[in-house]
Amino acid sequence: MNEACHRQRALDIEQSVADLGNPSATPHICALAIEGYWGASFRWIVVGCIRKHTWHTVMEAELVHRLHALDEPQVASDWSVLELCQMNARSASQVTPVDVMYAKKRWQRIRHWAID
Repeated sequence: MNEACHRQRALDIEQSVADLGNPSATPHICALAIEGYWGASFRWIVVGCIRKHTWHTVMEAELVHRLHALDEPQVASDWSVLELCQMNARSASQVTPVDVMYAKKRWQRIRHWAID
C-alpha cells in the first residue's frame, strides 16, 4: 500500500470508531473502540514514517524499536501504550470508557504527528 491508501484506511477506521457511538452510553463497545484506535494509529504511523523518513512497514512487530531508531521516541511511547491498551481490551473481562479515552488520547497524538 502507498501513503494515500494507508491514510484512507486510517480515515475509514476512524469513521468506524465514530459510528460505534459514545462508549460512556454504550460500554459494550469499549473494546472495539480501542481496537479501532489501535488500528488507525498503526496506519497513521505508517503515513508519518513514509512522509518524514521515507520508511514503510506493514508489520507491528519491532515497530517501537524502529521508531526509536528513527528518533521518534514520543510516537514509540504512544504506540507502546496503545499496544498495552489493545492487549488489555482483548483479554480483560471489563474495558471501561476511561480505557477508551486513554487510547483515544494516544491515537490523537499519533495522528497529529503523522499529518503535521
